Amino acid sequence: MRRRLPPFAALRAFEAAGLNSNFRKAAEDIGLTASAISHQIRSLEEFLGVQLFNREGGKPELTSAGAIYLEHIQSLFDDLEDATKIISQRSERRSLVVNLFHSLASCWLIPRLPLFQKTHSEIDIKLLTSFEPIEFTSADIDVAIRYGDGNWAGLKSDLLFRDKISLVCSPDIAAKLPPLEQVTELNSFTQIRCSLDPLEWQDWAQKANIELANFANTLDLDSRALVIEAAAGGSGLAIGRLPYIIDDLNSGRLCDPYELNLDCERGYYLVYPEHHAGYSNVGHFRRWLLDECEAI
Repeated sequence: MRRRLPPFAALRAFEAAGLNSNFRKAAEDIGLTASAISHQIRSLEEFLGVQLFNREGGKPELTSAGAIYLEHIQSLFDDLEDATKIISQRSERRSLVVNLFHSLASCWLIPRLPLFQKTHSEIDIKLLTSFEPIEFTSADIDVAIRYGDGNWAGLKSDLLFRDKISLVCSPDIAAKLPPLEQVTELNSFTQIRCSLDPLEWQDWAQKANIELANFANTLDLDSRALVIEAAAGGSGLAIGRLPYIIDDLNSGRLCDPYELNLDCERGYYLVYPEHHAGYSNVGHFRRWLLDECEAI
């Protein structure tokens, strides 16, 4: 829809003249000449079809219509000034609000944050964890890390890493496992399941082209972080996903006994509104995060 709005320069001239009741002082306030102020106001009056000033007696005075219009213009300019301050301050803000899954924060991001803070000590980090879709328009969130195919309407996304799944367990249990050809014998161990994705065991078996027997015992947990802790503590076998397990595999707390690191179609993305890319805090975090993810 095309708006019928008067020129902004004319509105500025009118506000300055209305507040000063003097074209010369108004001109000094906004860096114009008195004749330019007079010209802008006459053009505004022609646009509106209403006289805004009485010019008799040498001193311009607002008409009743001009006084009403000035009140509205001041309110609009105040709102515009406030919005400009908010956006200008945010573009150089010292804080960064990141929304992501709780387990992803605890298993992967938090151990790495000291590296970011070492090079960007001027930025304060705030993590908000949730599984809900992100509404950037109604929440004070700078960026989010989300799982999907990279397509979120109205948002930019940067791929951090593709999802991969592996069967993982503690080193003690790994030493007792049968060869992959005898994988049906795994049913003597406890199957650790994550309720967030009840089909991931079937997905792993299908991708690995094997058929699993029913397990004698199961342990259901509602957090990937808990699944990892249970597997590393020797409770049984679990399906691990990158990036949640990468640090535990590197440290030896977890093993991938069959070395079947299977690719999935989706991945983890840094997601944000396009205009957030201009914020310095988002830019620093984005570049650092992409560099970190290259190592996975």
